[in-house]
Amino acid sequence: MTHQKFLRNSVWTGVLALCLALPAGAATKPASIKSTETVDLVGPFKVHRFKFNNGLKLLVIEDHSSPTFAYQTWYRVGSRDEVPGRTGLAHLFEHMMFKGTKDIKEGEFDRILEKNGVEGENAFTTRDATVYIQEMPQNAGKLDLIAKLEADRMVNLVVNDKSFKTEREVVQNERRFRVENSPEGQLHRGIFELAFTKHNYRWPVIGYEKDLAEMTSKDALDFYKSFYGPTRATIVISGDVKADQAAEVVAKYYGDLPATQLVDRRSENEPIQTQPRRKTLKLSMQVEKSVMAYHIPPILHPDRPALEVLMMSLAGGKSSRLSKALVDTGLTTSIDTETGEDIDPTLFMFAYTMQKGKKATAAEKVIHKEFDKISKTLMDAKELQRAKNQLNFHFYGNLNTSFEKAYFVGLYESKAGAFEKALEFQKQIEKVTPEQVRNVAKKYLATSGYSVITGVPK
Repeated sequence: MTHQKFLRNSVWTGVLALCLALPAGAATKPASIKSTETVDLVGPFKVHRFKFNNGLKLLVIEDHSSPTFAYQTWYRVGSRDEVPGRTGLAHLFEHMMFKGTKDIKEGEFDRILEKNGVEGENAFTTRDATVYIQEMPQNAGKLDLIAKLEADRMVNLVVNDKSFKTEREVVQNERRFRVENSPEGQLHRGIFELAFTKHNYRWPVIGYEKDLAEMTSKDALDFYKSFYGPTRATIVISGDVKADQAAEVVAKYYGDLPATQLVDRRSENEPIQTQPRRKTLKLSMQVEKSVMAYHIPPILHPDRPALEVLMMSLAGGKSSRLSKALVDTGLTTSIDTETGEDIDPTLFMFAYTMQKGKKATAAEKVIHKEFDKISKTLMDAKELQRAKNQLNFHFYGNLNTSFEKAYFVGLYESKAGAFEKALEFQKQIEKVTPEQVRNVAKKYLATSGYSVITGVPK
């Protein structure tokens, strides 16, 4: 699986010591916790899962190798939950969450955390989720502090015209920088608009300028009431913490928050694409660059293990098929792939930058030739094992730090319902056969249902 990284004092002492001294099963959990379980992660690490009566989920990973901990809050809401005319609202509201609450003045949230040694404080929005992240030193009261602040803004955020207009302008500037003034941003936005005609994945996470301009603070407040709250949230704490202590702290601040009604905005199903779609953009660039996209099933679908092996064989490093056919021959300077980790059917994308004077259509022909080969001929055992080894290397290499463990668990707990499914997914990769790779290549790549967007120099 491809993992992408994104950047933006109640100390339970005497009571805990008494509980730990009791026989197994004698310690009592807070009344707000409905159930608990412990699940293996990797190596010696385990995940302690706590489910609360109000729908909140807490996952704790104990890792005492460093006196720090990561605290991540995953909300199951993203751009797919928006409606036409209000695109970009999920991302805009991510910005609003750093404003004031009924008890914390605007700007105080950041100042309090900075004063207490926060690192990596940020947030990001995807098509399916919105995530808030921090890393803190494990000193007395720090876990208590961050839990109190996060629980407060989960339900007590102040949404008014002044703060809304300020953040809307920030987002508009960000959109201009990341999309309008970025050739890569325009190509990435364009490929989704081209490949999707009905599904909500068709619009960019950052939204459209017109929609953002027409939004009001009431839109933001309605979004907050509909999609924020404990019922849609998963908290992941990873690092130098004790699971029972962390559960006590979270129960203290979140346990009595009222359950929220789940709003399910189902997107239209995307019709099967039967013909190629093409678009050309004149952009501020020196050479041609293209993005090609094929439709593939959602995250952790049974076909995805073989698709991951296929992706690695096609473009996983200098020894891959497309690197040899495109880069080594001097046709392109690079070839990259991206498989969407989305809860609905998504895209398998290939991005390639041409050498000066070379045409993107020439690279497209080479790519289709390689697709035809891999869909008709079984790959040999050496190539298959190399792809599996690379995937294993990336998988375990992305589980080293407390942040990475929390990110992995939060991602799959939020999008797949349980992170254990991703562990089983990784095991299935090792079982992939040459026949399965050939079959998914034939099923998903050897079709006419693809899209290509090309940027050419102005």
